[in-house]
Amino acid sequence: MRKCKIIKKHRLIKFLIALILVFGAILTYYYLRVAPLVTNIVIENTRMKVSEAIDDMTDRQLQNTNYEDFVIVRYDNEGKMTFFQVNSINVDLFARKVTALIREEMSKFENDGINIPIGTVSGVPFLSDLGPEITLNILNLGVVDADFTSEFISAGVNQTIHRLYMKIIVNMKIILPGYSLSFDNSSTVIICESVIVGDVPFGDIQISSGT
Repeated sequence: MRKCKIIKKHRLIKFLIALILVFGAILTYYYLRVAPLVTNIVIENTRMKVSEAIDDMTDRQLQNTNYEDFVIVRYDNEGKMTFFQVNSINVDLFARKVTALIREEMSKFENDGINIPIGTVSGVPFLSDLGPEITLNILNLGVVDADFTSEFISAGVNQTIHRLYMKIIVNMKIILPGYSLSFDNSSTVIICESVIVGDVPFGDIQISSGT
């Protein structure tokens, strides 16, 4: 009887050791193969979605705007520029509208999740893109911020091109079981552009606006 108990105990120990080794192998495979692969897929899809959202929402807001909405320019009776200033109030308001729309679009993306074939998740190359898709709700959208830069470029004799750029920065975090990664995605678009005839009274103007 005692010998039987010893044998059972040894078998249980072997089983536990085997179970630990299998579990360790699975974890190792997950962290070294599956998690980085899924993370890359999520980052690629997210960057594409964010870039599309930035372009679409910016274009939507720009439809009813013009250069004078963002830049204050005054001339004297002879047509000579006497005053030039970026309208920081309108620029900030524009940024708030665009970033709010981007947040809405990204919230939809978070709720919809990302569909990835099971074969891809397996980490086996020849099974990539095979099998039914699973939905991963693993994206956490952080801060959406906007920075602006005003640029002047010489365009010939007595002419200057002025461009106002907006750079949208979106902070994101990918959350997987036991694994997470934070990263930023940014895109720069031209908000307005105009050719100024005559001398520009001020040098390069750089402004920033946070939302």
